[in-house]
Amino acid sequence: MATKKKKETEAGTLGRLSKRGEEAVTKLVEELGKNERVTDAFGKAMSAKGRLDDASRKALGQVGLSVSDELKDMRTHIERLEKRLAKLEGGAKAKPGAKTPASKATTRSRSKKTPADTPSPAPGRAVGGGTGRGSGSGGTAA
Repeated sequence: MATKKKKETEAGTLGRLSKRGEEAVTKLVEELGKNERVTDAFGKAMSAKGRLDDASRKALGQVGLSVSDELKDMRTHIERLEKRLAKLEGGAKAKPGAKTPASKATTRSRSKKTPADTPSPAPGRAVGGGTGRGSGSGGTAA
């Protein structure tokens, strides 16, 4: 019971301090926003950042590297495709009588699996067994 009351007091104190800090920061930002020198300096800094971003994108493009937001877009696209593929493969396995492109072709009498027959890795996993994050195979440190 005493610990519950103590936690409530700490939460109340933390909440009050957080609110006061928020109010102080808001007041500071408003005061700085009124100062013409600060707003001019901020505008110049943002303009310089934009020019730097454009120059770095151009340089990375010339070297053949992708920018971080492009990589993020590619990763989300790959994850979406992996999920779609897993769903399609799961649907084919769930319905044994359903016609799939592989079942329309001639029946295979080989017992060996071809690369087309092997399942894809789970969504979010790299091809080759590793984690895809530069580590050795199996996800252990190299």
